[in-house]
Amino acid sequence: MIERIPTLILYAKSVPHWRRVVADTLVGGLRLTPDMVPAPLRRSRRVRFLFAEEYRTLSYLLDWQEAFCEASSLDERLCNINNLFEYQAALRTLQRYPLIVILHSAAGDNMALLRRAASRLKDRRGKLVLFLGNEYNGMPDKIGFARDVAADYIASQLPREAAAWLYAECGPAKIVEAPPALNPKLYQPQTGPRPVDLGFRGDRYEDRLLGDRDRARMLHAVAERADRWGLVKDMACIRYPRDEWSRFLGTCKGIVGAESGTAYLERDDRTQEAVKQYLARRPEAPFEEVFDRFFKPYPHPVSGKAVSSRHFEPIGTKTCQILLEGRYNGILQAEEHYISVKPDLSNLDEAIRRFKDDAYRQAMVERAYEYVLAGHTYRHRVDRLLRTVVADGLPSW
Repeated sequence: MIERIPTLILYAKSVPHWRRVVADTLVGGLRLTPDMVPAPLRRSRRVRFLFAEEYRTLSYLLDWQEAFCEASSLDERLCNINNLFEYQAALRTLQRYPLIVILHSAAGDNMALLRRAASRLKDRRGKLVLFLGNEYNGMPDKIGFARDVAADYIASQLPREAAAWLYAECGPAKIVEAPPALNPKLYQPQTGPRPVDLGFRGDRYEDRLLGDRDRARMLHAVAERADRWGLVKDMACIRYPRDEWSRFLGTCKGIVGAESGTAYLERDDRTQEAVKQYLARRPEAPFEEVFDRFFKPYPHPVSGKAVSSRHFEPIGTKTCQILLEGRYNGILQAEEHYISVKPDLSNLDEAIRRFKDDAYRQAMVERAYEYVLAGHTYRHRVDRLLRTVVADGLPSW
């Protein structure tokens, strides 16, 4: 029998802000569950907040966590850093673990709790794998943390060359590609009618901060022309919990989208901060004004555009994707796995013509499904990462 690797996995149930930390520490310390609260009180705002998991609409955070927990080679201990009792107990036992993994949920939106433990994490004996979320903002703090704890591996969602540039100041840390993938247990082909031709669910980005409104332009164009094409649309800028998102995908023949991230990657957030200050003075400034002032003259931008979990989930439900052309980390190929639309939308009508061809569309979704299932699930991602770490050598004691 192969010995499993003792592994500490640090994650967060929700954004690590002080109210959430108080709630998670209270719930965890007292081992409270919703069933312990009288039914009439469970609907109150305070009780709902007490048990809330704010990341439940970010499927990939839960999918990565579950994939690590299901890895047969690991003997894992999960620690929610928002629960201070649990967090401190885990930090006291750091030296027991040959492998420590910090997931995006802990290192994505707020680094304060991790920062407080930086010296203890640096003094570890085991190898540290750091997954960084939202690799387009808060980068000085994230890069600084990776450097301060001497992370052994930085698992990035970005294409390799972009990640290498972004984390060039992180010393000897090894960059490993860790793009999102498919959770095939949750996102499965669904039977039954698909009454929606073109759907969309997602965040409404502040495009003025990113210098990119291509996705917004495409969504607007599709919504505006759908009736003329004779297609039923259901498009809204909202986030669904992952089970609801999976069900929605099962009602759609097609989903509209684009790469995630920014075309103006930065280590210091200087442009985003400058735009924020400008918008504080001129909140009604149109996109064109902001773009011409801050992004049009930008010298030698490094693109951080990347594939998203939202590109794998439709594939799992055999829902066709109509996407703006891009690299998609070299994983998804235009006209092989999705129908491609040029940034200027000049071929949008032609893309829709192909989409309306039932045979063409069905062949594409079947091809994409088999391709992703064979090599791009979260199990594949975790297995590949662990092979790299084990091959480089783990400490033993």
